[in-house]
Parts: sequence; C-alpha cells; structure tokens
Amino acid sequence: MIGGVVFDLDDTLYPERQYVRSGFAHVAAMAGRTQSESQALAAWLEDAFEAGIRGDTFDRLALAFPEVARRLSVPALVDAYRTHEPAIELAPGVELVLQDLLAHGLRLGVLSDGPLASQAAKARRLRLDRWFDPVLLTASLGPGARKPSAQGFEAIARDWNIDHVRLAYVADNPQKDFVAPRRLGWLTMRLRHTGQLRFSLESPSAEFQAALEIGSLGELPDRLGLRTPW
Repeated sequence: MIGGVVFDLDDTLYPERQYVRSGFAHVAAMAGRTQSESQALAAWLEDAFEAGIRGDTFDRLALAFPEVARRLSVPALVDAYRTHEPAIELAPGVELVLQDLLAHGLRLGVLSDGPLASQAAKARRLRLDRWFDPVLLTASLGPGARKPSAQGFEAIARDWNIDHVRLAYVADNPQKDFVAPRRLGWLTMRLRHTGQLRFSLESPSAEFQAALEIGSLGELPDRLGLRTPW
C-alpha cells in the first residue's frame, strides 16, 4: 500500500511552456526601451524556443540585438528570467487529483531540480504548500543533490518515516528522474503527454525507465488502487 506520493514540478504539476513564455515576456519588457522593441524581443525569443534553441538563448539574443547587449549583459538577462515572478497555473484537473489523494490519507511532496530562485518562485505562485509537505528543491541541498542523485528521495522518506517501497514518484524526464527512486524501491510513474518539453525523450537504458506511464494525472488514483469520485 502506497503511503506517499512525490511529484516533480516542471511539466508534471503545471505546463513548463507557461514558465518559459512568462520569463521571455518579462525579459522582453525589461530589456526593450520601447513597446515595439519589447515586442520584437519577445517574438525573437518565442521563435528561438520553438526552433529548439536551449541553453544559450540569451547569448544568441545579445548577438541578434547588439543594442540590447550594450545596455544589459547576458548574466543580467538570465538573472531577470530566473528571478521573475512567473505567470503559471496548475494544469487542469491537478487540484482534484491532489485533493483525492489527500482524502485517502496519502502524504504528498514535491522534489524538483532547477535554479533555487526560479523553483521557489514557481512554488510560491502555485501555492504548493496547500497540498505538499515538503516542497524540496534539490538546489537547497547542494550541488550534488540534483537528480539522478538519490539524496532528495532519501531525505523525504526519512522525513516521512515511510519505507521506500511504500512511496511513489511521478515525473516527466526519463533521462534522470526515475533511476534513483527505482533503485531505492519506489514505484515510478512517467507522466507523458503531447505538449511537454520532454515528450519525445527516451530513457538511455532500462534502469532509467519508469515502471508505469500515464497520460494524465487523472489516471494516478486508479493506478494506485484508489477509488475516485469522478
């Protein structure tokens, strides 16, 4: 019997594209001197994202808009993106699922990688503390705690005093999310649906794969053997 469920954050509880677009809009508004320049920056950032550019987006932006680069450094642009207050919302139906899991007596937690400032801002915006305890951001544990490290999973199991075999992890990235909890004995579930940034990613080997795959969080209570009210 599962006693607790831990969730990833990005593209699991909310659509990660929302955060990307929110951050781009903020950077464009901050960097542009005029409304038309801000619109041009926002359009360039959106096009670059849809073209698959990742990691060096703001370096490329600085090259494409040298007048912006003269005013703002790339680190300043990155910092503006990571520290902005995001316009994001929980994915449709997520709140109902969380309420159902809590009604069945399960403990709920979040374990998420990413820059501490941005992940903390997402947690505040989504008011994750309404359902989850803990909301554990691996950046707060030190540089070696990012998944696929087992450190965060072990910390939550220890905090809850629940055996690993009675815990489940739900996430979206098959290249890092599931290998550690699987080795510890957790039930692992990959949330996979179109629109996710890592929808097409595959696991590098069998040990990285989740035990189960679901197309929406609405399937979760049934997969855990719980009755749902809908």
